[in-house]
Amino acid sequence: MAGASAEDVLKLRGIATQYFTSRALYAAAVLSIADELAHDAKSVDELATAAGAHAPSLYRILRVLAAAGIFTEQGDRQFANTPLSALLRRDVPGSLRDFVLLFGDETSWRSWEGILHAVRTGETPFEHIYGEKFFDYVQGHPETAAMFDRAMASASSTTNAAVVEACDFAGFGTVVDVAGGTGSALCSILEATPDLRGIVFDLPHVEERAKRFIAGQGLANRCEFIGGSFFESVPSGADAYFMKHILHDWGDEECAKILAACRKAMDASARLLICERIVPAGNEPSSAKLIDLHMMMTNHGGRERTEEEYRRLLSAAGFDLRRVIPTSTPWSVIEARKNR
Repeated sequence: MAGASAEDVLKLRGIATQYFTSRALYAAAVLSIADELAHDAKSVDELATAAGAHAPSLYRILRVLAAAGIFTEQGDRQFANTPLSALLRRDVPGSLRDFVLLFGDETSWRSWEGILHAVRTGETPFEHIYGEKFFDYVQGHPETAAMFDRAMASASSTTNAAVVEACDFAGFGTVVDVAGGTGSALCSILEATPDLRGIVFDLPHVEERAKRFIAGQGLANRCEFIGGSFFESVPSGADAYFMKHILHDWGDEECAKILAACRKAMDASARLLICERIVPAGNEPSSAKLIDLHMMMTNHGGRERTEEEYRRLLSAAGFDLRRVIPTSTPWSVIEARKNR
């Protein structure tokens, strides 16, 4: 093509075919290949037998992943783990296996097939395909709900540590984790803050899983679960109200209801702490810009926001945005207080 550099052609071709690698990654995660390679290298025939797969086809998938640094081919069609593929193992701290499974699941993949429907109509492809909103669907499909919880917990391990490192919770007596799921984030905060007590607040169907997780962390004596809907009310009287990866799931109208429930529960001195990605201005690459598109595909009104958009959202709900605390991850913690 006249005027186009070979480098630009290769770059655009690479972007157009990125999903080839992500689908291969999903297949390897489903087949538990990294777990099979936990202790030593194995031939593709051994891996195929263990996974119930077709060896020649599995080889072609692993060859692509090895070229991306996920697994390594050691000759004679033998493969071994790399630091990247090790993150697909079930038994390693910070495993991303469930994260990969969630984004490779049909609920994600089919939603992305509707990208033209989204951009032409402004509607959410997930709802167009499945006939209901994502979180309504999850409540009716326990296996998907469990997968979602596991993925959020696994993806949050690094974020939780970064939040604890960046934010001082020692001045609080009680923290409510609003829509806290099974309590992964709050347990990390409690482990780092010995005198703190916590409340995980989420929908009632999460209670059993949350109580098991909290007890498993040895924190049942300092952390309780309360069920309810954050569109109606949240537990009152705490010193801080923490939300991680929540507001990005919802449009401004729904966020206004969530924030109103928090504001009603808060004393004048209480603080609101919101952990979210913040979209940078201009052409700066950012995971927030990519996840924003995923929200557009799956969540009714869901979106990532700029700092100014959060400031306006909070102001309309009766809060002042006091500061934005960066962490060592793509997430920041927005601190806000009631403005009157």
